[in-house]
Amino acid sequence: MRNGCKVVFLFCLLIVGFSAYSQGNERQLKNRQKQLEKQEEAKKKAGEEAMEKGRKRHMKIQSKETRKRMKETKKKSKRLKQNKKTFFLWRWFGKK
Repeated sequence: MRNGCKVVFLFCLLIVGFSAYSQGNERQLKNRQKQLEKQEEAKKKAGEEAMEKGRKRHMKIQSKETRKRMKETKKKSKRLKQNKKTFFLWRWFGKK
């Protein structure tokens, strides 16, 4: 009887030890995931800033007439795009 209690007790200790070990590993994985998400967000933000900087530079190096023409074209395309219907499949199968 006494040996059986020792075996059960040791078995319980092993189970508790393994579960504690796995919980620590899970915490490390969560921290690593958060760190990767932050890095991804920072990379995305830097890319957007670079894109905006490039867009401004592109406008700046154009002549005055070209900038005016680009501005008019942008307004015209925006105006024409407003009245355009959505893609027919989206209208058929989209949310109602």
